[in-house]
Amino acid sequence: TAIPSPSPSSPSPPSPHHPTTITSPELLLWPQLHPSVQTVKYQEKEQLKTINNKFTSLINKVQSLEQQNKILTTRWNFLKDQDNSHSESDIKAIYEQYMSKMNQEMKALNYEQENLESELAKVLSTMDTFRSKYEDEIRLCSGMEFTFMELKKDLDVSTLHRTELEVKLKGLQELLELKKTIYEQELEELLTEIKDISVVLGIDSCSRPDLGRIVEDVRAQYEALALRSWEEAEALTRRKLTDSSSQCGSFGGHLLDGRREIADLNIRIQKLRSCIVSQKSQCLYLEEHIREAGEQGEGTLRDAKAKVAGLEEALQRSREHMAHLVREYQELMNIKLALDVEILTYRKLMEGEENSMEQPIPTVISAVHSRPKPRKCFDPSDPGNGGMDERVLTLPLVPVSASTLRNSRLFATEPSGGGTRSPGRALGTLDTGTRPKLSPGAPEECS
Repeated sequence: TAIPSPSPSSPSPPSPHHPTTITSPELLLWPQLHPSVQTVKYQEKEQLKTINNKFTSLINKVQSLEQQNKILTTRWNFLKDQDNSHSESDIKAIYEQYMSKMNQEMKALNYEQENLESELAKVLSTMDTFRSKYEDEIRLCSGMEFTFMELKKDLDVSTLHRTELEVKLKGLQELLELKKTIYEQELEELLTEIKDISVVLGIDSCSRPDLGRIVEDVRAQYEALALRSWEEAEALTRRKLTDSSSQCGSFGGHLLDGRREIADLNIRIQKLRSCIVSQKSQCLYLEEHIREAGEQGEGTLRDAKAKVAGLEEALQRSREHMAHLVREYQELMNIKLALDVEILTYRKLMEGEENSMEQPIPTVISAVHSRPKPRKCFDPSDPGNGGMDERVLTLPLVPVSASTLRNSRLFATEPSGGGTRSPGRALGTLDTGTRPKLSPGAPEECS
């Protein structure tokens, strides 16, 4: 049976009849496990699987290449046998036949090359002819366009001249109508004046009247009066016609100027209308482009915002993952340090056991006994080892023979998952492999 170890303050002498129980701190027997250990093991398993798969694929490739090598070796041997079976004359005949066939193909290719070169020369000459014709047509088209522009200018000038002549003709017709009207009015005035003339004749009662002479006198007076009236009317008509012709000339010039200005304004109106139509079409085109650019910019902005949001989310996840990895790394370092301390303790125990086997005299083994301060976990980065104080535990040991040591188990393993040793399950007894009892001064596990 195992006897509880004495407290560090009051060590008891070694008993010659009972085995010594070696105790270790609970912190060393139950180290904190890092959560990333399983992840690392899983990654190592996956890497091993990947390497095994690659190795299997390489083995398969090697096997396939070996099979192909065997097949090619067999074919090579078969062909060598066939070549050896043929005589030198047969090989020469085959070679000559092959050379004649190659010569025929070369002649056919040369003939085809000559035909293609002749066709290429014809095509090039035809292309030069068509190029010259095309250049002539371009020059002719340019000349025709220039002639068309000249004719268009002449047509515009002829149109303006025709318009001027039409205006002049219309003015002359109006002038002729005016003269006719004036002549008719003057003729009517003369007729009215002639009708209103009264002639006073004196008759001598004593003598016989000479009617012929009287008629001649009256006729002479009437002719003189008619001539004077005609001259006056003609002078008045000439004066009026002169005034009217001067006014008509000035009015005709003003009319021609007005018509010319109207024609120029019509041309300018047509040009402005065409410019307005082109500007409207250009405005519509620019508005369409502006709308498309706005839509494209909005889409690009939305995509950029979505990408920024995704990147921010990925950055946040990366930060969380980094913090998790740092925390796991710290926990793993804690476990590593605890395991190193445990290994060091067990190594010292093993060295003590070896010394006890070599020298049966009882020896004293100094073991590190760690006790954490209240409410403070073990921190490997702390220079003071997380507030742990060191005490020397003096354990009395009895002499153990080599056969007893071989039959005993220092490290008892328990299956965990796949049969591997679970960290923190090492046993520190030398008798039956059962888990030892903790010493009264062992610290509790930090939660």
